Amino acid sequence: MAHLVRAAQIDGERAALMAFLSAHLSPDASVERYEWLYCKNPAGMARVWVAFESVGGKLIGVSAAFPRRIYSGGREICGHVLGDFCIHPDYRSLGPALALQRSTLEDLSRESAGVVFDFPSTSMLAIYKRLRIEPQELAIRLAKPLRADRQIQKRIRTKAAGAIVAVAANAALRLRDTSFGRSREWTIKEETGPCGGEFTLAFRQWAPRLGLCADRSAEYLNWRFRQHPQRRYQFLTARKDGTLCGYLIYHWAGEDATVVDLFAKDEQVSKALLVETVEMTRSCGVQTLSAPFLESHPGRAIFEDCGFQPRESSPIVVLNLPWNASHPGGQIADHWYLTHGDRES
Repeated sequence: MAHLVRAAQIDGERAALMAFLSAHLSPDASVERYEWLYCKNPAGMARVWVAFESVGGKLIGVSAAFPRRIYSGGREICGHVLGDFCIHPDYRSLGPALALQRSTLEDLSRESAGVVFDFPSTSMLAIYKRLRIEPQELAIRLAKPLRADRQIQKRIRTKAAGAIVAVAANAALRLRDTSFGRSREWTIKEETGPCGGEFTLAFRQWAPRLGLCADRSAEYLNWRFRQHPQRRYQFLTARKDGTLCGYLIYHWAGEDATVVDLFAKDEQVSKALLVETVEMTRSCGVQTLSAPFLESHPGRAIFEDCGFQPRESSPIVVLNLPWNASHPGGQIADHWYLTHGDRES
């Protein structure tokens, strides 16, 4: 049966889109998430495309693009991060998925020049390869073990013996990190209130040295992290004489925590924030602190200098617009500053 693709209406087709995303993307695709992610983005409303049967009009696929303001050397570029791509299980042959993603990129290309980026899954990567689009970046999960309890429980079944070994192993991990030292130069603390104008000013001052970088204004940070309907993020700030020098945002879930953004005026502030985050999360019982980061960006060395080690990697697609399926070149050569927090949600 033939399949067609068209742009969808964010408001007019809200019920159908939310029902499809909840059923075939994730049960977390709630009304609150839809309103936040699709409608309240400070960079603009999301764009959505749907694939459907030509006869009967059954919805069989959804693709979305979420606007991002991208900056390169102080110059603003139109950008989108792609996400929420899902296909009905009965139609997961390559044909409908390929048509849906091709239409998404072609429509965005017709509307304006700019850039798009995506953090594709394994199945999504196959679609990109059929479109002759290769991932240009890799996100490496940099990981730092903070406590050994979980690993020891897997290896030592006797609870009493495992507890003794865990105490010794945890002491060794703490001793290892004393060489990094907690900073006295900056005042580092958790902040629970909304981000103010100082974050926008800091972004404008610090972003030019990082390459291509998505917006981190106060308005964006408040929307992306403070107002997230389903996830709580912790903010640490580093200040000197009351002036903002950097911040780190992390998410804590169960026994693991993830650094989702790190932005600072220089490497010394970044390292001080990382060291403080290690100590804070360790004291809360976190076993492993992870930080997905671009393999190619020199900022990766900051994490490795603080004892983070590379683990698995995942591809990232970055693409210049306009894109043409017949001549799919135009992939971006300039380096990006992308963190886990730059994902669509």
